[in-house]
Amino acid sequence: MPPCKDDPMALLFIDGFDHYDPQQLDDFGQPWLARGKAAYLSPQATRIPGRRPSSYALRLPEGSGGGYVKNLDAGTPSLIVGAALRVAPFENTGGEPVLLGVRDTTAGVAHLVKIGEDGRLKLYRWQSGYDQLLSTSVTTAPARGWHYIELKVVQGTGSGTLDVRVNGMLAIQLSGQDTLQGGGQLLTAFVGAVPGEPCPVTVDVDDLYLADTSGTLNTTFLGDVRVDALQPQADGALNQWTVEGASSAWAAVSDGDEASGIRADAAGLRQSFDIAPLPAMATPAIHGVQVTLLARKTDAGPGQVRGLAVSGSQTAVSADLVLQEQLAWHTALFEADPNAGSAWSEAALNAAEFGVEAG
Repeated sequence: MPPCKDDPMALLFIDGFDHYDPQQLDDFGQPWLARGKAAYLSPQATRIPGRRPSSYALRLPEGSGGGYVKNLDAGTPSLIVGAALRVAPFENTGGEPVLLGVRDTTAGVAHLVKIGEDGRLKLYRWQSGYDQLLSTSVTTAPARGWHYIELKVVQGTGSGTLDVRVNGMLAIQLSGQDTLQGGGQLLTAFVGAVPGEPCPVTVDVDDLYLADTSGTLNTTFLGDVRVDALQPQADGALNQWTVEGASSAWAAVSDGDEASGIRADAAGLRQSFDIAPLPAMATPAIHGVQVTLLARKTDAGPGQVRGLAVSGSQTAVSADLVLQEQLAWHTALFEADPNAGSAWSEAALNAAEFGVEAG
């Protein structure tokens, strides 16, 4: 049975930073700023070589620009954020660099992971502008190297839990906590700095994921994961959108600008693409597929699209993605193979087509 648009999903968002450069200028001379991917991104953020050959990561420079901030579409009582992080060496001046964290809907309560001068991780609760140290790990994450850091927060007034992992190993575990602290549900995840504050030291980030504990797949830590950007390589079986400025739909959408593109003038029109295969790996476990679209509406009034996944005899569409006047990134996650109703296999992923449906 194919998944429907309202199925709960644990995996909420991924970003591998391979497919956009935050310093690239649009037709109006303005930086893309990862428009639509992040709620806020440091204006000084740059794209740097990533953890793997031919991949990219994001550099958040030390200074007043802040970090990377992502808001969910709705609050959730549990949230997991994981990312590969690399911290530049820093002096012991009393300040402890923020690696990552989550914040509630009231922006009044946050839980964040910092790194101490000795490389040990420190879990803090931030409330009313003050940090409260909750625990310090024994495990270290030395500066200069990449480390995969994960934080899981489950809200409760006396039953909340807080877990921190580093490189797949549990580093901090707290139970029986008041993680709610009178605030709202969790809404915001951040990397490199608390929203609105400077980035205390240069932080590099790669292979970011956000998840909660709902649904049936990916309901806990994913561990050290990779995010691969798979580009269209041919048109698929569904070709109902109009191609502009290119000889084929897949060529029109592969250049990442408005020199060419595809257009739909009626709801329900579908366009699918054959996507490049997954890179060779020994035994890949696929946690989900995220369709990422650079799109905009071209007239006044409401405009929306839906992400599309075609696998075997089954087709699944995402919830509506509301378009803006300017080009912006939109994402739709397909956690399960619609043909199997379970996690994607490598063969099913490589055989599937992905695309867009006009709303």
